[in-house]
Amino acid sequence: MEEYISSPKNPSVKRMKMLHNKKYRDLYGQYLAEGPKIVKEALVSNDNIWLLAVSKSFPWAGFKEEAGIDISAHRVLIMDDGLFNYVSDARTPQGILAVINKREYVLDDLLNLDSFFLTILDEIRDPGNLGTIIRTVDAAGGDGVVLTKGCVDPYSPKVVRATMGSLFRVPVYEVDDCTDLLAKLLKQDVHILVSHLEGSNLYDWPGGYKKIALVIGNESRGVRDDIRDLASYLVKIPIYGRAESLNASVAAGILIYEVVRKRG
Repeated sequence: MEEYISSPKNPSVKRMKMLHNKKYRDLYGQYLAEGPKIVKEALVSNDNIWLLAVSKSFPWAGFKEEAGIDISAHRVLIMDDGLFNYVSDARTPQGILAVINKREYVLDDLLNLDSFFLTILDEIRDPGNLGTIIRTVDAAGGDGVVLTKGCVDPYSPKVVRATMGSLFRVPVYEVDDCTDLLAKLLKQDVHILVSHLEGSNLYDWPGGYKKIALVIGNESRGVRDDIRDLASYLVKIPIYGRAESLNASVAAGILIYEVVRKRG
């Protein structure tokens, strides 16, 4: 159903504007996904879309035809470009966005499996890094991402854009206490692999484990000592050149793919 909206006082317009703020994303259990590619990904993934918003100048008819998806069941707001730009978070609005209801994932459902690969992120603060890591986990076939307290909100518009649609496919769990989670994982015979400057060469890690949790630390200070102390194995990526370190998402990509290569 398509509706033409012209007033910023419209309740749906107000909701979209509120979802720029984490407080309201948490309150309503919704977030924004903006741009033709990511909206198409949301439609293909059959995510629970609350509504679609489209600017008048956006080629809506062509988008529907190219997407090849039945959009008739979705509520669609058509709005003037100025009003769309008002609700958009992007510097250069692309003319289409979706309001999506968050999926609810239960971590124990994953932990009860006989085999899994989980990536745990300890206070990753940069939206681009988090979004890229989620996208990498998706590409590598990982089973989920756990975010500790202090990580950037995975549903912020910048993170959602950086995932390029992977957020619709990768379960994301949020926990308050990482050490409690790791202690629980150890009791379940999960191999906890921690990226740390005191670790052994990553490529010497033998692998072969069916249940693995890879822990990656904060961009500036790395993994905290209390997390390091719970590691089954510490690894570091060897640096052969003159750079002091790698970007967090680049390092995560190397670590994730090495784990996948050596899984049991």
